[in-house]
Amino acid sequence: MLRPTSTLPAHARFALVTHVAELEAELASVSCPRERRTIAAELKAAKAAITQFSTEG
Repeated sequence: MLRPTSTLPAHARFALVTHVAELEAELASVSCPRERRTIAAELKAAKAAITQFSTEG
C-alpha cells in the first residue's frame, strides 16, 4: 500500500490512500471494459497525487 509521507494533514493522507484502495477494489470487480478504463484512469491519477505529495517538502 502506498504511504504518503508529505506535510499533508493526516486526514488528507488517509483520504488519498483510502481512495486508492477503494478504486483498486472497484477495478477488481468491474467487467465492463469502458468502466474499467475509467476506473483505471482515476486510479492512476490518485496514485500520481500520492507520489506528488510524497516527494514534496
